[in-house]
Amino acid sequence: MKAKILALLTACSIVVSTVAPLIAQQQDNPNVDEITVPEGTEFKLQLHTTLNSSTSKTGDRIMCTLIDPVAVEDRDVLPKGVRIDGHVSEVRPAERRGKGGLLTIVFDTVELPNGQKESIAGSLTEVFSSESGSDPNVGPEGELKGKGANKKVQALMIIAPAAVGAAGGIGAAIGLGAAGVMTALFLPKGKQAALAAGSLVGMRLDHDVTLIIPSAGH
Repeated sequence: MKAKILALLTACSIVVSTVAPLIAQQQDNPNVDEITVPEGTEFKLQLHTTLNSSTSKTGDRIMCTLIDPVAVEDRDVLPKGVRIDGHVSEVRPAERRGKGGLLTIVFDTVELPNGQKESIAGSLTEVFSSESGSDPNVGPEGELKGKGANKKVQALMIIAPAAVGAAGGIGAAIGLGAAGVMTALFLPKGKQAALAAGSLVGMRLDHDVTLIIPSAGH
């Protein structure tokens, strides 16, 4: 029972320590408003960091700026040009057997015009344009995915051993097995997941974030 009471008191103290500064800030300055940007809000960003699944590392920082203002109830709460940063949370280089590379990006910080930084949680949703000319896909979990090996090449390498097997006989079966191994070994490497600085990307806010911004008219 004592442990539960202690845990409850600890949780309450954390809430108070988080909310109190916001309340104090509003009381000290009546010319500011507390605005919550809801989960699911879409951001359009310009990337200022080059990313590549062959060279990027887990934990690498990335920098972006907001292309279009973000509005809440018809009021712009984040102006164009606001800096939004993040980090690489997962990297998998392209591999042979046609496997493309993968990069997962997590957006974690927004810097307000007054220089104040707020923590956010955001995921990549799409690539509007790529400065490198690559055409990466964005997966359902926000992962940037390089394309696999050319499908025509894959088809030819699959058809070849199949044709050997169709010839019949033990020798053909051995040849089929060998050809299958060769296919696995020599299928071209997939494409790296890559985006060059200057690319335009979409971000979705994964959790509500509360911001203290100047009141309307100030």
